[in-house]
Amino acid sequence: MERAYTEIKARYMTLRLAPGEWVDDVQLSQELGLSRTPAREALFLLASEGLIQAHPGGGFIVRPMDISGISNFFEANIVTAKAIAQLVANRVTSAEIAELREADALVNDAIRRRSAPDIAESNAALHNLEARIARNEYLAVLAARIHDEGQRLGYLAFGGTEDWNSHHLDDHFARVSHDHSTLIDAYENRDPGTAEKIAVGHVRLFRERILAYIASSGTDELDLSGDLMTSARLDVADEREAVNDAGNTV
Repeated sequence: MERAYTEIKARYMTLRLAPGEWVDDVQLSQELGLSRTPAREALFLLASEGLIQAHPGGGFIVRPMDISGISNFFEANIVTAKAIAQLVANRVTSAEIAELREADALVNDAIRRRSAPDIAESNAALHNLEARIARNEYLAVLAARIHDEGQRLGYLAFGGTEDWNSHHLDDHFARVSHDHSTLIDAYENRDPGTAEKIAVGHVRLFRERILAYIASSGTDELDLSGDLMTSARLDVADEREAVNDAGNTV
């Protein structure tokens, strides 16, 4: 079942299983060269993780990718990023700082190679490592689900289905690398305030990339219904909170 899970999830992350696609477990097991049982078990496990939906009439549906869902994704991402950054800055060990720097080096290597699937995967691994270091099992479970979806979005918006140069990605990834480096520095300095600020800005940077991709691409991978106003409103609330905090310190 482990092989089936790994291969099906890889197809999900790289959009070979398209958003909203109906999946026939019999056909899929044949394509993978497996019996039906491990393929179904893997699909049910992926369904428990929110990536696949079991269809009442049989078969499975790949989680859709729509604007409403992306808006909810960024709401959750900002909230968890703030909490995880605070906890990591207070709980991280020297050995874990070294782990974070090694994970960051893998992201930078993938960026140098301009490999969209490797960038998305290594970036998700880095942020899941942060969640583990936070030492809160509830946040870790939520973060894993968020970064699974972020990996799929990242593959799409980082040039996985198109030419790298068509979306001006070099500048974006220079900012990504800077965010990762300065965030780890804040962890090492045990500075939760700075860590939280960088972490939230990093989520907003990813959202900018997604919005730019949607605006510039004729992609049909996304259902363009709904809006991104919920996460935008959350940003406004953050800014008001920062103003109030500044006023309270005067």
